[in-house]
Amino acid sequence: MKTTTEHLAPTDAVRLLMSRPPAAVEPDESVRSVAQELVACGIGAVLVTGPGAPTGLVSERDVVGVVATGGEVDVEQAASVMTTDLVTVGPGATIAAVGALMRDAGVRHIPVRDDDGRWIGLVSMRDVLGVLLDAAERA
Repeated sequence: MKTTTEHLAPTDAVRLLMSRPPAAVEPDESVRSVAQELVACGIGAVLVTGPGAPTGLVSERDVVGVVATGGEVDVEQAASVMTTDLVTVGPGATIAAVGALMRDAGVRHIPVRDDDGRWIGLVSMRDVLGVLLDAAERA
């Protein structure tokens, strides 16, 4: 469950900030369907589920890439545009550490996995930036 960022500190665990459960789509869903999910949920990325576990992530950038290259949004599937080399964190990682990892890896969304390897949340750069800016204003 997300909390307002003014109650969080950069040293708090990302589990307090992440979206849970993370939004997800099936690998065979069309890019249009993915875009509709992003809009309906007001989010920038969804996990792509596979047999037993997510296999990738589709972001709004991926959707825009299909449109910009003239791809067919009703034909192209989530599996064909998803990122599969995911950067992940555990729920106890600090918000500041997640922000640094996003910067270093050049990503805007990071899935959160528990100790059993289950995908339990998703955190965005916007979420992290809100906490960091609120902390800077309080300092």
